[in-house]
Amino acid sequence: MKKLFALALLLIAVPAFAHPGHDSNPLQDGLLHPLTGLDHLLMLLGTGILAALTGRTLTLPLCTLAAMFAGAFLGHLFGDVLGMENMILGSLVVAAVALLMPQRQVLLALAMPLFALFHGWAHGVEASPGAFWLFSAGFVTVSGALLAVGFALGCLLRRHERLQKIAGGGLLAGAALVFAG
Repeated sequence: MKKLFALALLLIAVPAFAHPGHDSNPLQDGLLHPLTGLDHLLMLLGTGILAALTGRTLTLPLCTLAAMFAGAFLGHLFGDVLGMENMILGSLVVAAVALLMPQRQVLLALAMPLFALFHGWAHGVEASPGAFWLFSAGFVTVSGALLAVGFALGCLLRRHERLQKIAGGGLLAGAALVFAG
């Protein structure tokens, strides 16, 4: 019951995690955003780790990256969407639970591109209209690199179930930090 209550608290509406103001140097801002936005950093690393642990292919990271860019384009066109922040936070919880529950990893990993759509949507909303393409080029490039780093970490974690649990706990702690922020 306590776990269900804690999960319900995490899903309550939280303030936007967006980092507006990408006008001065949109390419640089796009390159730095996935590294400075804890929510994006953790989702990308977690997805890369799950890809290595579940399928050992790059299909999941590539689908995640494509969904993130599609979301950015939709956010650019249509603006904010209800529940975006909850989906972003949900991605961290799902990635953490997948690492903590190996028997559910494949199913939970399949949800990550959907969550990435909302991460991208936030990017599209926060990018200024005139800066969208440069900002997107930056965040897609670094997002791909972070997915690759996560995949490499996942390859190292394949034989270490205890370290997988530690990584899952770290993702859950990161979700709590994002929620508190």
